Amino acid sequence: MSEQPSGPPTGPPTGPTGLPPRGPMFMRDEYQNLIDEFTKDVKADLKNEVDCLLLVGSVVTKEHIAGESDCDFVMILKDKAAGDNLEKTMEKISEVVAHYLEDPLYSSLLDVEVLTSEEIPTDGVETDYPWTRVLVAQMGKTLIGKNPFEKVKLKEEDIKKSAKQMAEMFLEQMVEIPKLSEEEADEYDKLYLTVDAVLGCGCAYLYYHGEKEFYRSSAIILFEDKYKDKINIEPIQISHRLRLAAKTVNTDKFTEKSLKFCKEVVKQLT
Repeated sequence: MSEQPSGPPTGPPTGPTGLPPRGPMFMRDEYQNLIDEFTKDVKADLKNEVDCLLLVGSVVTKEHIAGESDCDFVMILKDKAAGDNLEKTMEKISEVVAHYLEDPLYSSLLDVEVLTSEEIPTDGVETDYPWTRVLVAQMGKTLIGKNPFEKVKLKEEDIKKSAKQMAEMFLEQMVEIPKLSEEEADEYDKLYLTVDAVLGCGCAYLYYHGEKEFYRSSAIILFEDKYKDKINIEPIQISHRLRLAAKTVNTDKFTEKSLKFCKEVVKQLT
């Protein structure tokens, strides 16, 4: 139960060219229904465990792609629910989350990240939590409690370091895709993982260059407006069209182009 806008989603894009769509299509109000119902259940069933519940990512600003974007939540635990009680706490959270994962209306949308207060950076005390994800959490919408990320001071050098690490992670993913067997991933899954790696590297590129207020769904706008002369943005354009389930997308040599794009991102950030 993790992952948020700047990291990999948990399911494939809806209906890329030449491949059958998986899962039902959703209208935007399905996201709001999920937000309302999940928040209500967390308040009722996890009031002794959860100190803060955040909605993060493109759904916050209604920039999400209906039926394809995740509905991302960040759940921050109370101190008494962590430590020796963490295992018991996670069992209770899993029971609440399972209710939605078993519901076909929400199973492909819900994504929950659980954090303890010790995992959140504070002045003078750093953690392993990526600074790019701190940035996303700061732009989140508070559903329960107070957003502890709002007090975290971000430094440009920290964002750049985190962005570089993020790009390297997605490049590694891109390199591994061709090595996957048919049992591990079919053609559809490999295409999804390729789109995921391209968008992940793309977001890392934008973070490194000081961009903050964007999501995977809107990254294409920044690339076309500001960076098309600095890097080949064709893989980003194709990935965006695939996420929109465009009917005519030329994916010829898409894997090769995507690998080259990810390598170029890492090279430029290094």
